[in-house]
Amino acid sequence: MKKLALISLVMLLFIGCKEPKGYVTLSGKIENIESKELTISSKKFSKTIILNDDGTFKDTLKVEKGIYTLSDGKNRTPVFLANGYDLKINTDATDFPNITFDGKGTESNNYILERIKLSKTDLFNPKSYFLLEKPAFDAKVEEFKKASTAISINDVDSLIVAQISGDDTRFLNYIKKNYQAKYDAAVKFARGKPSPKFTNLENYKGGTTSLDDLKGKYVYIDVWATWCGPCKQQIPFLKKIEEEYHGKNIEFVSISTDRKNKYNAWRKMIVDRQMIGIQLYAGNNNTFSQEYQINSIPRFILVDPEGNIVDADAPRPSDPKLKELFNSLNI
Repeated sequence: MKKLALISLVMLLFIGCKEPKGYVTLSGKIENIESKELTISSKKFSKTIILNDDGTFKDTLKVEKGIYTLSDGKNRTPVFLANGYDLKINTDATDFPNITFDGKGTESNNYILERIKLSKTDLFNPKSYFLLEKPAFDAKVEEFKKASTAISINDVDSLIVAQISGDDTRFLNYIKKNYQAKYDAAVKFARGKPSPKFTNLENYKGGTTSLDDLKGKYVYIDVWATWCGPCKQQIPFLKKIEEEYHGKNIEFVSISTDRKNKYNAWRKMIVDRQMIGIQLYAGNNNTFSQEYQINSIPRFILVDPEGNIVDADAPRPSDPKLKELFNSLNI
């Protein structure tokens, strides 16, 4: 009996040693890295990991299970961490997204990488659905479902699967709910159709300006307001694009939709932010926004030299696709 009790005690101790660790072991190597630090962070967590001279590192972290951001100061990528993981990370700072994982936690992180790749395809672009007639729209919805479920979830943490499944559901609900209205608008504002016009809007530099005054050049229009956070975030990017294309066959027009009580704030922000381009104030003249059915800002529109629509919902200045669009038009 004593021998059996001793064996049982040894087995219990052995099992206890195999229980998951209460921390994450994170190690690996970052090639060609300029910084000597990595940071792992979330809204409630941040830790700096010091790299060796050859780019290798190893550290432990006590975390709440979830998605964190791994950054070398210039590049960043999401990583999924849970206590008990022994995760090895390898990448090159010159090609940071091409990251590889090994060890416990690999499956969950590889799943995230595959989903990120999928999210960059046209299947995740709402505009690509709204341009389709109904049969093609339905077919693309089915294609989205198949692509979303084609990635293996074997050994992937259920928290990630539930979160991404929820994101997929919200995306599908959005495009289905808005399809008809967006499709109708896409037809109405299709490329080549005459653009709605703004007329006699107050110009910050004096006088008034109309869309017809700018014929002969492409016109990139920013519909914005001083109270709009996302609008203000785009200002530095817009200034950079304006400077890069200065003197070329394009005008940059910003139309403020601020109400009269924000008129002085509009003029002040132009000075404070050193905004360039053609700065116009719509005030109560909302005809242009109404005709374009603008219900959220910022909204960017590109019109060709003849006054016809190129893109009624053009890429934002922060989006690399904007320069691709400009270059495709030889602007």
